Amino acid sequence: MSNREFEKDLYAILGVDSDASAEEIRDAYRARARIADPDRFYSQRDPQVWKEANEMLAELNAAYSILSDGNKRSEYDRTRSNHSRVHTTTPESHNRPSATTEMGELTAGRANFHELPEPVKERLLKRQTSALEDEFKCALASPRWNYALTIVPLCWFWYLFANAGGATWKDDSILWFGAITIAVGATIAYNVCHLIRWKKSTLKPYFYVSPLYFIRTGYDTVVFRPIWSLRDVGVTHNYMNGGYRNSDVVLKFKGSNERLTLASRARVDEFFNCLRRLDSRVREALNASDIQYLRLHDEFFGVWRNVTAPRPILRRGLHIVVYAVSLIACTGAFALAVTMNQDPSRKKWVQHPTSPSTSATSQTPAPARTTERRSRASAPAATPTPVRISPVPEQPLPQNSTLRVFTNAERVAPFEIKTAVGSHYYVKVVIPGQKTPVLDVFVRSGATVNVDVPLGAYEVRYASGDSWFGYEYLFGPDTAYAKADKVFTFEVDGNHVVGYTITLYKVPDGNLSTSAMKPEDF
Repeated sequence: MSNREFEKDLYAILGVDSDASAEEIRDAYRARARIADPDRFYSQRDPQVWKEANEMLAELNAAYSILSDGNKRSEYDRTRSNHSRVHTTTPESHNRPSATTEMGELTAGRANFHELPEPVKERLLKRQTSALEDEFKCALASPRWNYALTIVPLCWFWYLFANAGGATWKDDSILWFGAITIAVGATIAYNVCHLIRWKKSTLKPYFYVSPLYFIRTGYDTVVFRPIWSLRDVGVTHNYMNGGYRNSDVVLKFKGSNERLTLASRARVDEFFNCLRRLDSRVREALNASDIQYLRLHDEFFGVWRNVTAPRPILRRGLHIVVYAVSLIACTGAFALAVTMNQDPSRKKWVQHPTSPSTSATSQTPAPARTTERRSRASAPAATPTPVRISPVPEQPLPQNSTLRVFTNAERVAPFEIKTAVGSHYYVKVVIPGQKTPVLDVFVRSGATVNVDVPLGAYEVRYASGDSWFGYEYLFGPDTAYAKADKVFTFEVDGNHVVGYTITLYKVPDGNLSTSAMKPEDF
């Protein structure tokens, strides 16, 4: 081992204490080797940077080759100890920063911004408003999303009031609307609190790499760690749909990690270049016992390291007030919307003339899907039954043969429905004793519709009228409800599939009777 190897502090090169364990030495070497990796730099575009990276890596390798070997490290420690005793009269050797004082010198710590010395405050604010030379700066938060998440949820109340004049909300709908309204109120309050904290705080969330420290500022709080306390660095490049999105950088310290999201590869290179330069300068200063450099850049010299709890920007009482005001305002708006929706006097009531009554008493044949024919039934139109008035505006009539299916069963049996000019019909095919249809179909006045139904026994129910108000209110206050008294059995008979034809108007010798229904039984 040459004397030149003792001219530099190998522990300082790796950024560890002289009593560091083998594991700590290995972690420190890996972290710094990753930072100084020449493959990360461009030899043609930045030859000087590439050259410095190679020199730094060679120095790290030399230091690690000695400190990672037990025998070589012991010999180095003995020679280093003798070398230090020879130079005990050097004034600077008594002025090396101590890392054991309660105030803390070149050690990690946490502080409240308003309790820092004025020069430190000024420097932090200068960093916040403009980038300092040869340092790295990254914003950790922005109020843009808080503004968006305060304004966008207000669209929910536009939706409520826009629909308050429509169909009367059911109880379960009101329950869901109320839950959403409370969630909207809590979201608005949460983001308003963040915006107030952003406005009231002097120091905003940023991350910096300074000559001696990694610095993370929050809302009037500061966390700082010496550069040589870094144990490892991880970088993940994120892609979306084949294109670069951003990069996540993880700085690993003993007991904690720091995460950054950088918007471009250029920012990642900028970060590592800055980290390499500053780490190299710190190690040079430590090797040369350059107390002047350390004191000049140690902006946290004399700052207490034992601050654990940040001073709150918003008191608990103010949080409660913001949430209370938001929830009360949102609940009041929701109650007003419900009142508008439920109060008939606020609605524009629509009246329609009574639809003409029709009946059917004859049966007409219709071909089945196969070669067999079977008697088909005809049914009269229903007798109008008084129903609740529909407060919704009239809607366009559905297209003829508009079909809705509510079963996964295979539909193989033919079913033909004929109507005369007059009313329109909404027909339901229902399992006897139930209300939910297997399928339903809209038949316009004077039209014929052919549909396929699953095999089985069904009731046929139908409503008629002139004007359409949707599937909830059907034909409005003048809707007539009826059902066929016969149960229709769609089945396979030998090689044939049995189907039916019904006519919803009077025919000679009709053989199907019908009965009026109450709206609630329909």
